[in-house]
Amino acid sequence: DPAIIKELLEGDKESLELAGKLRNIAVLFVDIRGFTTLSEQLTPEQVVKILNEYLTLTSRCIRNQRGTLDKFVGDCTMAFWGAPIACEDPVGNACRAALEMEAGAKELGRRIEKKFGKTISFGVGVHYGPAVVGNIGSPERMDYTAIGDTVNTASRLESNAPAGTVYISRLVADMLGERAVTETLDHKLKLKG
Repeated sequence: DPAIIKELLEGDKESLELAGKLRNIAVLFVDIRGFTTLSEQLTPEQVVKILNEYLTLTSRCIRNQRGTLDKFVGDCTMAFWGAPIACEDPVGNACRAALEMEAGAKELGRRIEKKFGKTISFGVGVHYGPAVVGNIGSPERMDYTAIGDTVNTASRLESNAPAGTVYISRLVADMLGERAVTETLDHKLKLKG
């Protein structure tokens, strides 16, 4: 995000240090439900057009809530809040981005259905906790990213979230408190790993 880059460049030297650090962050994963099946029914050009519209939407929602867009993996987007720039309400920002994505998914789904006769929806997962953030990779290619159990838990929540649903962890729900209307699942989720 250009705003984050600007803030880093205008900040103190410690802000620019991108070595690995343990930080508490809110992590969000979002994925298109049924995208593989959908992509098999469309031309490559149509697949790329839909994917680019979706990635533009998720990127915009993350930027609107001052998050760090970590990566795209196929039709999955990963983002986090709280690094490299600290923020006052990482959980609130992540959840607002998730809700923006779900609202945007409905409109995007209508446009895609009108154009291609198919629709899409998203599943989203959000968790908060400690993660190692920093430059990770090889000397030839490094990414500023986050790793650890918090990241894995957010990913597992997303993979279990039905279409059109945002799954948040109990910790995130507790941190939101009365700021959000949440619904407890009637069953426990078994998260892989």
